Amino acid sequence: MTAVRVLTVGLTVVMFGAIALSMATGDFGTEGSWILDNPWGRMTLVDLYVGVALLAGWVFLRERSPWVAVIWLPVFFVLGNAGTALYAAIAAFRTDDIRTFLLGARS
Repeated sequence: MTAVRVLTVGLTVVMFGAIALSMATGDFGTEGSWILDNPWGRMTLVDLYVGVALLAGWVFLRERSPWVAVIWLPVFFVLGNAGTALYAAIAAFRTDDIRTFLLGARS
């Protein structure tokens, strides 16, 4: 589990670092409209949100409380893969075996 913990924390740091750098050097209000004007930009958003929907299914399966899963949904939709990395890092520190990490406490 040490490798999983290092990987998930590392990916979380990378994602939040990339978000911070983009916020510091770009203007999403101006540049973000390009995403919706470009076919590949729209495809990227579809790809992201299909992935978020699949992730949400996994979270609902692995969490004991559906309310915990519901609380994570806006995090995933707003932060995308940064939210996913954060969830995975927290989950990795809450367990000592890969089966529970993947399947949750319900397994």
